[in-house]
Amino acid sequence: MDGIESNTTLPVLPEAVHPILDELKIGQSLGASRYIRRINDLFCAIAEHWGTDRGQELIRCLLATGDYFIEIRGRNTPAVSNAIHLVLKGLGQYSSSNVAAIREFISTRRTEYNTQSIRNIDLIATYGANLFANRKAILAFDYSSTMMAILKKLADWGHHKYLIVTEGRDMVGGQPIVQEATDFGHTVNFVLDMAFHHFLPEVDAVLAGAETLFANGDCWNTVGSLPIAVVSNYYNVPFYVTTELIKIDARSFQGIRKPIKPVDYSDLFDYPASFKHPELVSVSAPNLDNVPGNLISGYITERGVLLPANIYAETLNFLGSIGVMPLL
Repeated sequence: MDGIESNTTLPVLPEAVHPILDELKIGQSLGASRYIRRINDLFCAIAEHWGTDRGQELIRCLLATGDYFIEIRGRNTPAVSNAIHLVLKGLGQYSSSNVAAIREFISTRRTEYNTQSIRNIDLIATYGANLFANRKAILAFDYSSTMMAILKKLADWGHHKYLIVTEGRDMVGGQPIVQEATDFGHTVNFVLDMAFHHFLPEVDAVLAGAETLFANGDCWNTVGSLPIAVVSNYYNVPFYVTTELIKIDARSFQGIRKPIKPVDYSDLFDYPASFKHPELVSVSAPNLDNVPGNLISGYITERGVLLPANIYAETLNFLGSIGVMPLL
């Protein structure tokens, strides 16, 4: 996940919470699941350090902070929007103006959500480790906390793998995989993004994460995911996606899908300084790919390994369980 770039305005927050806010702004908490848990920590810190006894002002601040992160991160990552709505659900109608009661409300919601998220990731790790236990070589593409949980579980079970990891230049998503995977004891060959196809014939599976999950079984993930999926299909290498079901875009049940917008890569390419004729050069491109469900061998989720064709029913059931009912 990249850093925050938006003109959306945050409310004035207590000075003591700025370290968490800064961490979120630079994307230091890699992976959507960890990122959401840190947003929940921010909510609790705001309530804990609130400097007045005006509870309704605290409620407005928390809701505005939630709206900020929904606007910033929820556009292409529904997990952020879904999680914030779930954690703050009912706060706007909360009758108490007692700051201590609001702190307790937010703390309880944070604990409930974070505990369930960690439990979900452990389930995903177990399903994934069982799936990959007898596979010797895996191509791991772009950092995902659920992917890393699977790799850690494999190592905990004594199954050390040979990994091909691409650089993941768009979000510098490869090096964090290398650092953690080698800490776990896995062996890694770290390669250029566009060299991936040389290594696909020697791996037993591809493992990637997802930014967004759609009702028809497609997903969005970091740019580069689609060519890897296509070439994996060419070589008959299974392509698995690991994700919590909370990443489902509820609008997709109505066939609504926002376009993938291009991002500016000036910093990455040192533009305009590195170009002789910068006025003739543009450096924007999408940073996400749509991966069709027919290229995906299975989704590794907290409800097991699901075929893309099963995503509709499973995610509809999931949304109902958290009180979100999409229009069909």
